[in-house]
Amino acid sequence: MRHIATFARLAFALLAAVLLVACASQRFDGPDGDRRFYEARCGVCHVPRPREDFTAAEWPRILDVMAPRAGLTGMQRERVSAYLTAR
Repeated sequence: MRHIATFARLAFALLAAVLLVACASQRFDGPDGDRRFYEARCGVCHVPRPREDFTAAEWPRILDVMAPRAGLTGMQRERVSAYLTAR
């Protein structure tokens, strides 16, 4: 009986993780998805700076420091970088 309860909890956790990933990916789709992703991830710790506050050449150095703090994956970092450096 204990094994069934453990399996049920594991199955529920896996289902919750899959649903969370599916919802998160759709939440940032669309024409302003990169901006919304930047604001959501960076806004967890501080007010996101407008991209015009720094030049396209300055943002990569800032991301070198901030992306690891935010726990961004390589693909997420590239997404934020593309948004911040686009003019």
